[in-house]
Amino acid sequence: MSVIKIEDYGDGVRAIVFDRPGSPHNFMNSEVVKELHRAVRGLAADHEVKGVVIASAKKSFLVGGDLRELQALKTSEDAATIIADVQSCLREIELVPKPFVAAINGLALGGGLEIALACTYRIAADDPRLKLGLPEVSLGLMPGAGGTQRLPRLIGLAAALPIMVENQQITAVKAKEIGLIDEIVPLNDLIQHAKKSILSGTAPSDQPWDREGFTLPDPLPSSPEGQAVLTAMWSKIRRRKMGLEPAPEAIMEAVEVGLIGPIEEGLKLEQSKFESIAVSQVVKNKIRTLFLGLNDANGMKDRPKDIARYNIKSVAVIGVGQMGSGIAYCAAQAGYQVFLLEADPDRLEKGVSSISKRVQGAVERNRMSAEAAKEMIARLHPTTLYDDIAAVDVVFEAVSETQKTKDQVTAAASAVVGRDVPIASNTSTIPISTLADSAANTERFIGLHFFAPVDRMKLVEVIKGKQTNESTLARVLDAVADMKKTPIVVNDGLGFYTSRVVRAYTGEAFTLLAEGLSPDLIDDVAVKAGMPIGPLAMADITSLTLLKDIVISITGDGSATGLKGLRLTEALDQLTAAGRTGKAGGGGIYDYNEAGKNAWFGLRDCFPSDGKEIDRELIEKRLLFTQSLEAVRAIEEGVIENAIDADVGSVLGWAFPSGYGGVVGLIETIGIPQFITECDELKGLFGGRFEVPKLLRGMNDRNEKFFLD
Repeated sequence: MSVIKIEDYGDGVRAIVFDRPGSPHNFMNSEVVKELHRAVRGLAADHEVKGVVIASAKKSFLVGGDLRELQALKTSEDAATIIADVQSCLREIELVPKPFVAAINGLALGGGLEIALACTYRIAADDPRLKLGLPEVSLGLMPGAGGTQRLPRLIGLAAALPIMVENQQITAVKAKEIGLIDEIVPLNDLIQHAKKSILSGTAPSDQPWDREGFTLPDPLPSSPEGQAVLTAMWSKIRRRKMGLEPAPEAIMEAVEVGLIGPIEEGLKLEQSKFESIAVSQVVKNKIRTLFLGLNDANGMKDRPKDIARYNIKSVAVIGVGQMGSGIAYCAAQAGYQVFLLEADPDRLEKGVSSISKRVQGAVERNRMSAEAAKEMIARLHPTTLYDDIAAVDVVFEAVSETQKTKDQVTAAASAVVGRDVPIASNTSTIPISTLADSAANTERFIGLHFFAPVDRMKLVEVIKGKQTNESTLARVLDAVADMKKTPIVVNDGLGFYTSRVVRAYTGEAFTLLAEGLSPDLIDDVAVKAGMPIGPLAMADITSLTLLKDIVISITGDGSATGLKGLRLTEALDQLTAAGRTGKAGGGGIYDYNEAGKNAWFGLRDCFPSDGKEIDRELIEKRLLFTQSLEAVRAIEEGVIENAIDADVGSVLGWAFPSGYGGVVGLIETIGIPQFITECDELKGLFGGRFEVPKLLRGMNDRNEKFFLD
């Protein structure tokens, strides 16, 4: 299957055009590299060829490498073979004494951008969808086709490092500004301009770094300014546990050392580092969850296959507080007519205003055109009357998290909408099967747990009640897809999946606090372990009173294994009794001022230290292992049906360290036998919440794993 076509643009200009059959995107693998290399050599040897354009027949240029091929790599030698071929091919492009022009449309990511960097001239289409970047780090990888060497040589250290280390993806305008591309032209004129740049001599036939006397762009790595840039980036990297994310460190080392000598030496260094990283467990974990698992979820794998896709035109959002306004924003962005229903006119006005501000903010950040914003606002229909929502295709209920209120709203909506219209309750705690009792048609009732802020968080937990039918699930998943969200489908139960696992994590943090440990220490251990924010700082932001209510609603009779020995309720009771309600209430676990936050001085009186020696490794185990154990219990109980959904939910829902692949991936990274041994030790020290589920012990006895190698 040929991916590359050679086209004749006339006047001695030829084109290498990527056009992968049966795919909306072009991507690289070892076979494509061989095909590209043959094409380059053939055109280089053809004396009639004055220059070469590299282009795409798709809506994007190239979106990177074949991650399935990378996932299958077993040894560093396997990785070395693949990356050596890529580097050889791209180095030949830049050494051919003819101009090579990259005609970039849509996305040029990873290997796509690295091909463009090897070209001697780069032209980008004036297209708002166009993005350039080296996102390998998001999958635990590093650029291996010369990105760490060519990019800083072209645009300088300060501009290059965020693109490589922080997955910064930039627009054509920004790329032109920093020197990453040479021209921006209308999309329809892209090929014409590429040809013209060759025939006019505008496109050079060599790279700056291959010319005598080449010097790196400022700031030089050895200069005080360059050292400041490097130090700042190293500081960001070292906030996390070293080894959990090896790619950023490898990128930094490749840049610092590789830029000292000629590019050939830098490329060899990059290759050697790539070889070891590419076959690491971190990469396998990330590809499994953030590529394979995420693609399956976004592909709506759990949608009933025998039900035709619904043509959803209008939805109702009942309740326009923080969550409701966020849902309405995403629904309007999806192109739906959105009826915003709120009994209180003042709250309704505030909700509409909140959405309008978000839309305006998107315009100001160049994420939405003024015309698109106007059209989006026009799709909002505020109302205080239930009769106005009678003709909608889906109802989103987003009122306050109390069963009485939700029951009232569900009954009122059921009385006016069509009997086959799904009513989806946005809840994080209340069992769906219980809430469904208020619906006129319980089969059409389902749960949708969005995450705040709704417009930025991708995950949606779709909760099937005992009575929810297949057509309801299908229609709601169609809405989720239109709203560009990633669903995990779970079954009903206290706290469903995400809330109960987060409760286990938060509960362990508060138990550590109740044992007298400093909140700064607890949060620091969590962040260094890979969490984005400490659990206690997060609790303060959420509100301790709200957290207390949530805990009560998902604790049930308190007999669950994961609750044994937890001091969560005790700690929350003491804090709220002392008037400590959280950041918005003036202070909670922390006091807040302009300089930042400090632990509340009253903590030592509420929770005196037990005087035991502090063991950071043990704290980390308690914070992470408790999440993994609760996830396995949820799988064992049938709340969530497979491990990959559990992992996708944990990474997208509360940002569990993706280097492990997720909460279940942590177990496999450690190894099931070792994980069980360490949990048994934790149980002996801290009680029954660290009891290993029978499911996991059985898998160990049978030498089974959650994921195939």
